[in-house]
Amino acid sequence: MSNEHSKGGAEKTRFTIVVNGTPTELEQNVNSPLRAVIERALGETGNVGQPPENWELRDEQGVLLEPDRKIGSYGFAGAVTLFLSLKAGVGGC
Repeated sequence: MSNEHSKGGAEKTRFTIVVNGTPTELEQNVNSPLRAVIERALGETGNVGQPPENWELRDEQGVLLEPDRKIGSYGFAGAVTLFLSLKAGVGGC
């Protein structure tokens, strides 16, 4: 797992989150739910038109990840790249 200890001793995982084709880098505490990564990635890329629950996060193999699970429960190893996109049927005109 690509974890680091911050000054407070909490382990963090480094992520590259690709939001609709735009990558953003961030770190998040492993005890946080994956939903926290979704919210931060949306904010950092300016994708605030749809609420976080309208988005889905997938790994590099296309597996849908559960946003309410703790990050540490996934056992991410090395550099983690995840893909965030609107759920089918959401958004648009």
